[in-house]
Amino acid sequence: MSEEPRGAGGEKPNPEAQGEADAINWACTNCGYRVEGKLPEKCPDCGASREDFDIVPVPGM
Repeated sequence: MSEEPRGAGGEKPNPEAQGEADAINWACTNCGYRVEGKLPEKCPDCGASREDFDIVPVPGM
């Protein structure tokens, strides 16, 4: 199992956090659907819940 991204204090990133932030890409671990920015409530391709998304690298960053 791959290691999940963690913040400086070891916490998981909060996609609903306020303030300036770098662009974040999310990928559905069920079907591979990718989205940039706000994490959807569910995957538009397979219907998986938002808990089934992982942060993935932004191309060119």
